[in-house]
Amino acid sequence: ARKSMKKFFQIILGISFLFLLVGCSSQETATYTQGSKTAEFFVTYTYDKNKDTVSKLKIETTESDAIDQVRKENEELFATLKGIDGVVTSITEKDGKLISTVEIDLTKNKFSKLKESDNAFISGLIRNGYLAGDGDDALFSKSKEAPIKQGFKEQTKK
Repeated sequence: ARKSMKKFFQIILGISFLFLLVGCSSQETATYTQGSKTAEFFVTYTYDKNKDTVSKLKIETTESDAIDQVRKENEELFATLKGIDGVVTSITEKDGKLISTVEIDLTKNKFSKLKESDNAFISGLIRNGYLAGDGDDALFSKSKEAPIKQGFKEQTKK
């Protein structure tokens, strides 16, 4: 009985070790940025380093010029994104700047499904390669080429 008990503990230990690995998953983030005097753009990918799959894409703009006009345009754009699974938008003002954010959670909405979207914003992202890949997954190695091509610079972690 002692032997089977020992084996049982090894299995339990193995399982808990597995959960530990899953808990500290290989999620990384990479942010690409581009700016002018009046606007800054940030594109942030959350991705699995081992699988190269994108789990989240966040696009943020910070604008300090004609913010009432920009707010109106972004509110109209964001209204078209309402009700799409895994898409969260926000518009806030801070220090005289307008901060607009779109987050797309690819764990809630597969890349293959997003590709079929008739939403202009999402199909634009895919057409321009900000989300690129094959099958159900957007791949970080392919997706990151788009912001780089557009002249975005990778932000180095402090």
